[in-house]
Amino acid sequence: MTSQQSSIDISADTPDDAAITDKKLTVKNQNLHSTNEENHDTERPSLPCPPLEPEEKDCCGSGCTPCVFDIYEQDLRIWKQECQKIQNQRKQGNQINGSVLSDSEYRKFQIMEVKQETKNCFRYRIQLPEFSSLGLAIGQHIIIRDTNNGMTLSRQYTPVSEITCVGHFDLLIKIYELGKMSQCVKKWKVGTEIEIRGPFGNLQYLANKYKKLILLAAGTGIAPMSQIIQGILGNEEDDTMIQLLYACRSYDEILMKSELNEWSSFWNFSATFVLSQEPEAGYQHYRYGDQVDWGRMNQDFLSKALLPSDINPATFLLVCGTKSFENDMIEICRKLGLCDTQIHRF
Repeated sequence: MTSQQSSIDISADTPDDAAITDKKLTVKNQNLHSTNEENHDTERPSLPCPPLEPEEKDCCGSGCTPCVFDIYEQDLRIWKQECQKIQNQRKQGNQINGSVLSDSEYRKFQIMEVKQETKNCFRYRIQLPEFSSLGLAIGQHIIIRDTNNGMTLSRQYTPVSEITCVGHFDLLIKIYELGKMSQCVKKWKVGTEIEIRGPFGNLQYLANKYKKLILLAAGTGIAPMSQIIQGILGNEEDDTMIQLLYACRSYDEILMKSELNEWSSFWNFSATFVLSQEPEAGYQHYRYGDQVDWGRMNQDFLSKALLPSDINPATFLLVCGTKSFENDMIEICRKLGLCDTQIHRF
């Protein structure tokens, strides 16, 4: 075990909520509500809240698909369609017919289990129709919509259960004290219905396309990485080497630790935990065999963690964490010799 220092502050987590605002539509929606009240039409369901338009700062500028602005435009179109359905007194299209998911409409799913993973992170098990799976490919995610204080919010999440999982799927969600979407998630409990659409994601993973995958994750950025890891380790024909470098504040904040312990038994998987706010004296309670580095994931650390043989076209890099973490990691890896075509940002 070695000690590292860094100028990157992964501890300054930013609420990772894709919260979106539209004042004009809010006024329009309020007027529609007003009209309903004036007519005392109690039999008609109230109109849903419009989506919130994202601010410029909510976009990372890296060409994500879909971008937060794309999600807003899609949600705005869906909201208008839903309002039209209600106004035409037609049944809303939230019944699950045919495919479990739809990328053009939200469908309702029920929470069947809630477990606390760490101090501020929870695992939610969502029920699916019997014998059904989400139908995601490796690297894909979903969008969840909820409402809080008159605001409709949407957020992208990657299930941490295997994509072949039948009857349910799991989400790992961190609660931020001031996060807008977190205020919705705090209210979730067993029996709560949440609205989901998807799948989305432009990563096309092919077994054995690369000799080695390097995964750089911070905090809940482990979620999309877990999907990649499970897909490779669950395929006996895939010999891709996986090197996970996982940044957390402390050992106790490592997410999916039981799964990581299990994956470490595979010959083609290795993990190093980079702890930024834990004294080296805390190692007594670490699991035997864990690779731990104290400090921050910076250029000095990565220049030692990545071998010279890793800087070649047979290596592919995946990055997920806070925006600042992702920006810093990509910039460092470029300096170390990796090309943009070898880097994917979730």
